[in-house]
Amino acid sequence: MALMSSCWAYDFYVGGRDGWVQHPRDSYDSWAGRNRFQVKDRLVFKYKQGNDSVLVVSKTDYDSCNTTDPKESYTDGNSIFQFNRSGPIYFISGAAGHCTQGQKLVVVVMAIRNHTAPPSPAPSPSAPAPESTTPSSPPSVAVPPTSENVPPPAGTTPAPESSSTSTKVAISEVCVGVVMAVLMALVRA
Repeated sequence: MALMSSCWAYDFYVGGRDGWVQHPRDSYDSWAGRNRFQVKDRLVFKYKQGNDSVLVVSKTDYDSCNTTDPKESYTDGNSIFQFNRSGPIYFISGAAGHCTQGQKLVVVVMAIRNHTAPPSPAPSPSAPAPESTTPSSPPSVAVPPTSENVPPPAGTTPAPESSSTSTKVAISEVCVGVVMAVLMALVRA
């Protein structure tokens, strides 16, 4: 199942339908606390191009709202940041004064977990293992849904959204091919 989970990720729309704004209704850190982020997930920052930006910064620069030494800078109004490691990642607005007024976000990306099952306990010596006379069937594979809601373009008035502001997306066509190969192998077994 690790194969399946490693092929899928979520897009998280920072701020929901409000986007990346100077005075968010809910603090970005509160929003982040309600979500679980994993490696390969992506943050989507929607904001007015030319009036704002997104900076990836160190913890020190996050705490002091220092915009002069970002690790990464995004300015296109529809910025996408993909998590490539676990741990805390710090974001602030690059517009003067916005960070000090709450336009900042820290996201803690969960550690990559091994999805294999724990080893089975050793069989009891007093009870012999039952003999199987029926052939075993191949394990079933759950395939995640392929379509989800995508937020409307900026400038439109969307209908109220659900509590989840994420969309499941395919990360790589290669993963789909690998999954199909595994399914074909299971069918032939």
